Amino acid sequence: MMPVFAKRRPPTQGFTIVELLIVVVVIAILATITIVAYNNIQDKAKFSAMQTDLRAITTALELYKTDNLGYPKTIGQGLSGCTSDWCGWDQVTGDSFIPGLSPKYISKIPQLPTALPINNAYLYSSDGINYQLIRYNNAGGLTATEMTNNPLLATTDGYNGLAWGYRTDTSRWW
Repeated sequence: MMPVFAKRRPPTQGFTIVELLIVVVVIAILATITIVAYNNIQDKAKFSAMQTDLRAITTALELYKTDNLGYPKTIGQGLSGCTSDWCGWDQVTGDSFIPGLSPKYISKIPQLPTALPINNAYLYSSDGINYQLIRYNNAGGLTATEMTNNPLLATTDGYNGLAWGYRTDTSRWW
């Protein structure tokens, strides 16, 4: 009698655990790079929108000045929604953010979408001769995108990293 030998099975096709781990690590690295790039693009888009908002307001302010021989005053006016002569802390006040500007000079004054405007808002202050219009963020400071190569950044009086914007009197920020 001849011995019966078991047939050898051919080796199964598949991946080793090391190969699978390498694939998972590569996918994780690619996902991380994508998320970081996406967040940076979002920050740049928000910054661009804020720049557009403030430019639109400055254009309206210049139109107001042409008609009224001065900018809308906030300093010493005791206006609603204004604190320490800065208006905009309560963004839902609409026209009182910059008195008299809307709807004649700008249909609607742009505002930041925020739940806490006292920490993150557009602010305006003026004595009628000069004005300051800023994007202010006291809640965690400005984003890295807003801080990088921004010639409008406030760098004095302890406000570095909290505000940027337009002003007619370049000798002072606040």
